[in-house]
Formats: sequence, structure tokens, C-alpha cells
Amino acid sequence: MTPSNRGDAIRIRLRKELADYLARPHRTKKLHTQTRDLLRTLFRKTRKGLADGWALLDALDPKEDIATASQLKAALRDQLVKLQANRCCYCRRWLVNTAYARPIEHVLPKALYAQFSLHFWNLAVACTDCNAKKSDKIWGTIDPARMTYPLPGSIDDWFHPRFHDYDQHIRYVRLESNETTVIVYQGKTVQGVALCESLLKHIAAKEMLIANNPALSTFAATINECGDRFKSAKAQKLRDFQDELGASVTRMIET
Repeated sequence: MTPSNRGDAIRIRLRKELADYLARPHRTKKLHTQTRDLLRTLFRKTRKGLADGWALLDALDPKEDIATASQLKAALRDQLVKLQANRCCYCRRWLVNTAYARPIEHVLPKALYAQFSLHFWNLAVACTDCNAKKSDKIWGTIDPARMTYPLPGSIDDWFHPRFHDYDQHIRYVRLESNETTVIVYQGKTVQGVALCESLLKHIAAKEMLIANNPALSTFAATINECGDRFKSAKAQKLRDFQDELGASVTRMIET
């Protein structure tokens, strides 16, 4: 298959994925049509005014709008998780079944590419480790002022989780015994090597550090089990603590 034909095939797949999502943009069937109209309105606002679509979602008023931000994100997450077979878009670890543990990832960060903040091709689901490590880093050389989303065939120096076939670009091995965990990621292409160097080697080191330290592993598992038990302020405090714990482990790795 030529690069041109391969790009066409990817675009056909992506269009079908978008159609499948728009067929079920809300978990409540009777709200599908109105939710589609709302999403199209929000999408146009991001393109015309370079508005952050996530901020527009969060500004929705449950008393006036057909859906809330959490409802729209939940339906979007459902579709993306299904496409990814419930695995992180970057490290391929299983995703924990809580919203906090499955953040929606903006491949081109919304802080710099607000015009793509609601673009379906730009959204995936990552684990908290990958999402936090990548943060607002820009991969590649895409102009932040660009108004049209890059086409699949135009990205050849970094890994795009919605465009690229993971198995063609990255090989990984996970070995676990009663006492030891070993994780290795290896790039098979330029894009795969870029992902390993920028993200996956750190994720593997962090997971092995925690998994191979019984006290730290047990503590982290206990914290993660709390999941969505707490609401509002308590939930945010727990998440802040988890973020700080992750940052502490990162500092241990990098020193």
C-alpha cells in the first residue's frame, strides 16, 4: 500500500469512528439529536474564535443546556476507550475504571492549540501517568496558528495515537513474577523511537520503581482503590495528593 493509499484508509477509518461517536454523543438515547447540535455549535466556536472547547464544556449550565460537561465527556470517553480496547493510548496498560484514572488526552495540547480542543481526531484516553508526563508538551513542528487539523500522512516524526497503528511502531514486553516486574518499550520506527524517548522510557521506569518496592506499591494501590468514593473538595484533595505522589516518584527517577 502506498503512503497516499494508507493515508486515505486512515481517513476513512477516522470518519467512521466520528460517525459512530456522533450516533451516541450522550448516554441517554433521547438526547442524542440535541446533543449532536450542541457539540456542533461548540465545535464551530472553537474554530472561529480559537476558544478552548474544554472551557466551553465546563461553562455549560445544567439548568439551561441539554447536557453537562461531565455527561458529554463521559460519552466521549466511552467511545474512545472502546476504540482503544480499554488500554492507554501511549503505554498500552489497562485503564482503571474511574474517570480520574482515564483522563481525556489532547494530542495537540489545548493550551496551545485551542482550535483543535474539540477536534475528534485530537482526542484519546491516556492513563494518569502518561497524561501527566506529556502534559502540554508539543510533539512535532505544527504551527499553533494552523486552522486545519494535520492529515494522517503528514505526521512522520512523532507518534499520533489516533493516526498510527501502535503495533507497527512500538514493541513492548512486560514480565512479572511474585517479586519482580520488568517493562521494556522499543521503538520500531522513527515515530516509535520518538514516543519511547519522550515518554515511554519514563513510564516504564516509574512503574518498575513502584512495582518493585513492596511498601510503595501497597500504598499506591490503596490510594488508587479510593477511586471515585469522594466527591467535590475531598476528591480534589485526593487527586492533588496522587499528583504529588507521582511527582515525587518522578523526582526519584530523574535524580
